[in-house]
Amino acid sequence: MNTRILRIELRRSIAPWAMLAILVVAFGFLYSFSGPWTRTPLAWDEHWGLAAQWSRFLLVFLWPIAVGAGVIQGMRDSRSGTAELMTTMPRPGWQRAAKLAGALGGLLVLGYLLVFAAGAVQAVFNDGFFSFGWLPIVVVGVLAMLAGAWLGLGIGRLLPHPLTAPAVAVAALVVMIVAQISGSEGSVISGVVPFRATLLAPAMDVVDDPFRTTSGWMDLGQGVWLAGLAATGFLLLAVRSARAKALAVVPALVAIAIALPVLPGSTAEAKVADPSATAMVCDGPVCVPRAMEYELPRFAGPGKEALRLLGTLPDAPVKVAVQDRRLGYDEVPPRAADTVSVDLLDWSVRSLLNPDDRTRALVAGAGTPTCYSLHGVDKSFMDELTARSITSSWFLGEWKVLNGYWLDEVKNEVFRKQEVFRALPAEVQRERIIAVRQAGLTCRGNQLDILLGGAR
Repeated sequence: MNTRILRIELRRSIAPWAMLAILVVAFGFLYSFSGPWTRTPLAWDEHWGLAAQWSRFLLVFLWPIAVGAGVIQGMRDSRSGTAELMTTMPRPGWQRAAKLAGALGGLLVLGYLLVFAAGAVQAVFNDGFFSFGWLPIVVVGVLAMLAGAWLGLGIGRLLPHPLTAPAVAVAALVVMIVAQISGSEGSVISGVVPFRATLLAPAMDVVDDPFRTTSGWMDLGQGVWLAGLAATGFLLLAVRSARAKALAVVPALVAIAIALPVLPGSTAEAKVADPSATAMVCDGPVCVPRAMEYELPRFAGPGKEALRLLGTLPDAPVKVAVQDRRLGYDEVPPRAADTVSVDLLDWSVRSLLNPDDRTRALVAGAGTPTCYSLHGVDKSFMDELTARSITSSWFLGEWKVLNGYWLDEVKNEVFRKQEVFRALPAEVQRERIIAVRQAGLTCRGNQLDILLGGAR
């Protein structure tokens, strides 16, 4: 195979600069700005799946670059005044187009893969979780870069004007942002664009759950659509007659007709639990999802100690389990009588450095989780928080408040109520701790009222 022309295109086209732009924008974003992509357990270098998902998130910026670079390169013949001359060459147009498309598309894909590889390699050195869930996400990302580059080449050949490249790049950026925000749960414009239509944009939403991956239908639908879009872009670049250019849109139309019925209609269908990530790894009665296996040494000891302390209660829990999914904003944590449930996506729990503090958090509420969602910060929530401080102190025999940010006034009030509880006879304290556990398991009743018996 004669690769001389391909090497010339690689050297003299915009392709190397476009790849450099991809790398500068991607790494500049990842290392210059703080966000969930820099924080455990959602960091882009945490595990292979997160590296793939954050790379797809970055397409909101990278895809417009690919399209814009393609437009600039596609106008080359027109800029140099050789467009008419090229139509007289005996060599088929698709052969020359293939070299140009291969050079630009190949280097843009290489840039994209280097971004993913940087995260994956760090995950390897960090002993991060591995499963093959990253593979379809990356494959769709590769198709997206090819489709963007080739569509841009076709548009540049079709509309050779100095304003075409910036106009198309800005339009691509707007489409990416609107699709990403509209497809995001809880956004102000959620639902404005049908969810299936938002998935036609290759950029993924902000990653908020380390246990989920893309569904097979989402990967299939996006793959079909992007392959059709890439074919249309290549045909626009390669063909010469007006009739052939008009027919070039057929692959994209066929692809979208296939993809739309296949694509999921909701976030729950688009992103599904990764069974490899949620499989439990245990140290005795303390279990964590495999995606967070690195947390097991930190929580095994405190978990066993918490079970020992709670074991003095009737119908005591027998295991500690870390939640294997992200809770919704309005969702109350699930609970079970035999399990102490822990949410390690909750920063207030993850940030506990001292083993005693982790044990204190596990026995709070007599081993039950909070009865409030992230939405539920009001007076009754503060009552529950005070009750959880009292119950954890009762188990540990050291009277203090739970870790967190407490105003001095609030902290003093908690200490005052702890003194009220400590003044009760030991038998009464135990009866009320048992009652609080029942209230925590059913989310019925004010736990502070139960502890103090109305003596506020």
